[in-house]
Amino acid sequence: MPSNKLNLRERLDESNLDLSMSEIDDVPVKEIAQIKKATSLDLSNNLLKSLGKNFAPSLTHLIKLDLSKNSLTELPENFGELVNLKHLDLYSNQLTHLPLSLGQLKVLRWLDLKGNPLVPKLAEIAGPCLDTQQCQQCARKVVSFLQTMQVQVAEERQRRLLQKRKQQEMAEQQKKEQQQQQQSQKSKKKKAAKANANAQAKTENGVNNHQGSGDNIASTKQAAPKQQNSANTKSKPIKASSLLLRFFRSMFIGALIACLALWTVYLIDEEKFRGMQVQAVQMWNRTVEVLPVQVVEVGQKIREVIKPTVALVWSKAEAAYVWLCNDPTLQAYVEAGKVTVKMLFDKIYEIIRTVNQQIPVYVETVKKTFF
Repeated sequence: MPSNKLNLRERLDESNLDLSMSEIDDVPVKEIAQIKKATSLDLSNNLLKSLGKNFAPSLTHLIKLDLSKNSLTELPENFGELVNLKHLDLYSNQLTHLPLSLGQLKVLRWLDLKGNPLVPKLAEIAGPCLDTQQCQQCARKVVSFLQTMQVQVAEERQRRLLQKRKQQEMAEQQKKEQQQQQQSQKSKKKKAAKANANAQAKTENGVNNHQGSGDNIASTKQAAPKQQNSANTKSKPIKASSLLLRFFRSMFIGALIACLALWTVYLIDEEKFRGMQVQAVQMWNRTVEVLPVQVVEVGQKIREVIKPTVALVWSKAEAAYVWLCNDPTLQAYVEAGKVTVKMLFDKIYEIIRTVNQQIPVYVETVKKTFF
């Protein structure tokens, strides 16, 4: 059945939009996107072979998605934009791989991949998915695996980019050296011709001694700029190291502020946090592409040194956050604190309002007394 003949409103039951067994071969993305309250979408038992690039960006509100018993051979590369997805059923399709962006589904809690001709490594990670517990494990393991793959692919891309830039710089350096050699050869020839001309002039005019003193003066003048240049070259590394230190300090402070801001957004609105996280990664990759090679190399070395510490701190912080959210005693203290803060705020507001009301009376009293 063509998707444009479906009456989607008739298929909507509260938040569940059931389009199963409808012979759909093309998902009506635009029409589904208009039904914002449909957070659960059932497209099982249809004729789907692909979803299209607009599927994920248009349906980010989905929480549950059933694509079982279709003929999907691949998922779109931007499938990870379904950041609110918690339940994903891909049972009995023709999938061999999954897009790396699926690693961005941080809230995915249930995933069924059985009945697909997956590559051996992915099939091993996914497991049999025979019950709810195994499907929950599948979601955790697959998302974690694809996250790791994303990092490795990004590092490999940066490594190749760095290698390419090194090769370009080496080629440019060789070209400059060749140009310098050619210029030095030309200058040597000019000096030799000039020396021959001077020698002939000395012989003719008989002023060899006078010319010798002139050469000494000239050599002294040439030595002075060389000494000055050597002094300048000594000061350059100091300036360069100072600038590099300032640059890394600024980068560190900026990264710290950005992390704190993202954490705050995560606590307030997780959906916005996921979108900002993707944009931050893209911005960082673009920044790395334009940085000097030396800066990128130093940054990679620093990252290798601090990566275990950051991972440990992050895991501890995440565990502490989970404990804070789930501990009933602490939740009681938090609620009591909220009540106290609200009472304090109401009291301060009442005092300010009272003072604000009394100010005109006080002004009138002062006017009557003194004026």
